[in-house]
Amino acid sequence: MKKFPSLLPALALACVTFASGYAQDVKVTSVSSKPVASLPKEKIAYDVLGKADYECIYDYTIHSKTSKDVEFTESADMILQISPSMAKFIDYAAFHIDSVAATGAPQGMEESINRAKVSFTGEVLQNYPAGKITYTDIVTPSYLQYTEDLAPFDWTIQSDTATVCGYLCTLATCSYGGRDWQAWFAEEIPSMFGPWKFSGLPGLILKVADTEGVHTMTAKSFRRADADPILNKPNIQTQKTSRDKFVKMKNEFEKNPMESIMPESITDITVGAGGSMIINGVPMPRRENGYTPVELK
Repeated sequence: MKKFPSLLPALALACVTFASGYAQDVKVTSVSSKPVASLPKEKIAYDVLGKADYECIYDYTIHSKTSKDVEFTESADMILQISPSMAKFIDYAAFHIDSVAATGAPQGMEESINRAKVSFTGEVLQNYPAGKITYTDIVTPSYLQYTEDLAPFDWTIQSDTATVCGYLCTLATCSYGGRDWQAWFAEEIPSMFGPWKFSGLPGLILKVADTEGVHTMTAKSFRRADADPILNKPNIQTQKTSRDKFVKMKNEFEKNPMESIMPESITDITVGAGGSMIINGVPMPRRENGYTPVELK
């Protein structure tokens, strides 16, 4: 019998128990002593949606409490790729993984696992298709995707100003998704886009935060992008839904991911060292501090 490192036996046993106890046709396709990122990879075909003229790097900080009421702060870099007609917002590490994969280098498990480790696992396309936002995120064992109108925000422009990332910005406020938001936009940068889904102001949004200080996205770099491609990865596991259904399903799923998965929907599970798991080709998010939703409703 193959011996596994100390972390793996319990994980493998839990996975097999989950598979055999809930769905008869589930199969554990691999249990490895290596991280899933080191397992065999497959090539990914990407669509090029456009070319980015500029890109803005944001620090995305979440300050909240765990389920045990312990305060925590975590942060990660995000990137907004900006073209004259559209923009894409994604985790910066995932952006680099996609960029490498698009050159023809084989990817697969590594790309999935890296995305599952970050706080923000979604991809937001602004003004794609024209006049719409397309939002895709992980709800294992699927990716959920919905569209809504571009810039669904009732902005009120204020007189306050501040300097963000070296640019003079003006304050705008709105309520959206169950939170009150403050956004700082730079008219010097003539773009209607911003981080996450935020858009629709007469200048690039360089900072946005909810008034309770839970979610804060602050630009740390704005630069030319040398016509870097804006990529989209078609995925057969993507299921389309409405925004209302997505918010409800995503927030319920993240409370207890394993219990939220319908047993009959599972066909295969891949387990790697360190707790990484992929179900039906879709990563299981790994949240050290739990999940803090951007949208409450």
